[in-house]
Amino acid sequence: MNRCLANLPGRLTLLQKCFVSGALISISSTGMAQQTSSSQSEEDYEVVVVTAQKRTQKLSEVPIAIFSFSAANIEQTGITQLTELADFIPNLSISRTTDFTSAITIRGVGANSRNIGFDTRVGVYLDGVYLGQSPALNQELLDLQRVEVLRGPQGTLFGKNTVAGAINLISKKPSDDLEGKLSASIGNMGARELQGQINLPISDDSAAKFSVTKLDRDGYIKNLTTGNELNERDALAYRAQFRSQLSEALELNFSIDGLNTERLSFLGEAISDTLSNILDPAAPQKDQVATTIDTYEKRDIVGGSLDLSYQMDSGYDVKSITAYRDTDIFYRNDSDYAVADLLVIEYSDQYEQWSQEFQLISPQSDSAFEYVAGLYLYRQEADTLRDAINGAQSFLFGNVPGSVVTNSGYVTTDSYAVYFNGGYDFTDSSSLALGLRYTDEQKDLDWVLDGAASGIFGIGSTDGRLTDTRSDNFVSYALSFNHAFNNNLNGYAKYSTGFKSGGYNLDFITNADLAAGIQFDKETVGSAELGLKGNFHRNSLIVNLAAFSSEFKNYQVNQFIDLGNGASSISIRNAAKANTQGVELEMIYRPISDLEIQASVGLLDTEFDSFPGGLTGGGDAKGNDLINAPDSNFSLGIQYLTEFTSLNADVSWRLDITHSDGFFTTVDNVTSETLTDGTVVDFGHVDSITLVNARVGILSNSNGWEAYLWGRNLADERDPIDNRKDFFGTVTSNYQEPRTYGVEVVYNF
Repeated sequence: MNRCLANLPGRLTLLQKCFVSGALISISSTGMAQQTSSSQSEEDYEVVVVTAQKRTQKLSEVPIAIFSFSAANIEQTGITQLTELADFIPNLSISRTTDFTSAITIRGVGANSRNIGFDTRVGVYLDGVYLGQSPALNQELLDLQRVEVLRGPQGTLFGKNTVAGAINLISKKPSDDLEGKLSASIGNMGARELQGQINLPISDDSAAKFSVTKLDRDGYIKNLTTGNELNERDALAYRAQFRSQLSEALELNFSIDGLNTERLSFLGEAISDTLSNILDPAAPQKDQVATTIDTYEKRDIVGGSLDLSYQMDSGYDVKSITAYRDTDIFYRNDSDYAVADLLVIEYSDQYEQWSQEFQLISPQSDSAFEYVAGLYLYRQEADTLRDAINGAQSFLFGNVPGSVVTNSGYVTTDSYAVYFNGGYDFTDSSSLALGLRYTDEQKDLDWVLDGAASGIFGIGSTDGRLTDTRSDNFVSYALSFNHAFNNNLNGYAKYSTGFKSGGYNLDFITNADLAAGIQFDKETVGSAELGLKGNFHRNSLIVNLAAFSSEFKNYQVNQFIDLGNGASSISIRNAAKANTQGVELEMIYRPISDLEIQASVGLLDTEFDSFPGGLTGGGDAKGNDLINAPDSNFSLGIQYLTEFTSLNADVSWRLDITHSDGFFTTVDNVTSETLTDGTVVDFGHVDSITLVNARVGILSNSNGWEAYLWGRNLADERDPIDNRKDFFGTVTSNYQEPRTYGVEVVYNF
């Protein structure tokens, strides 16, 4: 594990040591900022504002570890998907396998599941509306004002299922100007992207905005059996917005957004044969698979929201956010990963959700006391149809070729919450903030099991109908002390809590699963955090530091359960206690007006305090690292603008270097697997990876045209980014995408 100030005397924890080192950096930054070059612009740089606490505030004054990624950052880096954002933010990772099971991990804690009874640990929100389960999370970054990544529990203002953090996607709202943007991009691997945005003033008080993007890219993984290329991209995203100032006090914002994706997907390349006996003989090269069918997934997502804001004569704001979202997903995969025609799995899931939130926001004035209070109502109806299709050679395992084993059912979630978040300034430089939220939730299960046996596969070997109801309630709280050391440096100390809903093990249910119990309880977290936020020399230097320590109880994780008489089950249980601690440092430095240097570092130490039944075969995983939790990660971005006088244009130069340490992909914390024939293959751990991206463009100062050359993963790093075992024990690996490059043309009007 990485350590800061290893030789510091005394028995300081990792958190304390890293915080001391960061504090020294922040304090020394004051002097550095005061020595900024005289060529620095005399104008103050723009102050970063966020809405993480449901009101507009300066980022430097919010007692939360927030990374704000602006519209300019999105354009400068050229990223298009939420998954790509993780490269730039410390202690954030987002899986890049299938969209069906997108997993977002913050500070070493995340969750992915193909289970409608299991919730995420990171909440993703679009303009204040919760996006829902894993299939809805990987969004196109279309026409956004900024992305806010909130690290640590956000239980008081955002509620359940934010034990690791939350991500806010804030769209650009309609304005009073007639303006728009058109862009076209082409690249290697047949990449093509078209994007358009237009803002239309309708009257003095109303405006509309429309945004759309279409992205296509060929695959690069060859299926030697079907002849098709896998891991392609095909996405259509759109958003329509309408804003109207209905009166001097009442504003209406209405939006509709959608995302349609369809592609031959990719879960992993088989390293071993189906039963892990020998190396896979059918597809021996990287970027090759040999399966009887292609992995396929399709998503259709649509949502709408109505936001009404009313300012009372007293200065109080009353807000109502009414929203509906629908996510439909279909996924098909060859579960034996081989030319053997044994088993195909198909999933058809739908999530419908309705939410209503009311907020009361106190006046933003010189009052010593400010607060936000709210009521939140939420309903989700999730249904699934899961088919296990026995292949032509499944008779080898005692099954009937062509027979289909079906599990289907519904999970309905109803919850409500009331919350309060307020702060009191008891001196000019010090304040105390308190947040409280009470949540009550009920889940109703209605599951149908078709009773068809599936031989050794053990899928669907139960019969009848399963119904159940479970309830959770929880009081989340957060307490923080905030202090302004001077006009440039703020600090905070905070303790916050949160919870993740309980649920059900609902994949393919077997008799063993029923015997073990399919229900699990809620998970809770308590987290302590210290932070420093500094803005120096007219905001030319921004330094943010956070050090944290979090403890998770009743951690929901797969556990081996011995049922006796040779029977066992692996299912989600409240089996573990886990802790994470670390430090995050972010810096933006502008030594001259046309040069910006962005840097971030994340250090992380994770461990299971207890986890009986966590290891393969049932051993205790106490002391092992959490999965997908690299010890360290960093990013460095350099943005430089130069004049091209002869063309009356500017030249934009961008270089990004990102690095992530290796991490374990299984709770066993192993690094290899020995096949039956004695061959040792890499498994259970991925090595560190460093990526280099660049983007250079010419921006006209007279006619709105821009042209760019771009490249991602310029060093063509192809190391594994994930590995796993699937249904039959096949060892698989997923590799970093190859180098991509292309050109983009933009017209602004």
